[in-house]
Amino acid sequence: MNDREARYSVWIVILALVSLAAVLAIAWGEVAGQRLVGGAAVGVILLAYSFILLFLRKGGFTGV
Repeated sequence: MNDREARYSVWIVILALVSLAAVLAIAWGEVAGQRLVGGAAVGVILLAYSFILLFLRKGGFTGV
């Protein structure tokens, strides 16, 4: 693994953890009746997913 792949790997892991936190926020929002929190967390997951895909492509992990 070269330096470039390592940098992108770190960002991918960070974004995966952000996504996990957003999933927990969605669950909490549903249980607590805070629909705005849950809706915002869905947006965070969508943004994190798009950046994960971007970093996978830029890091050369997809073979494209």
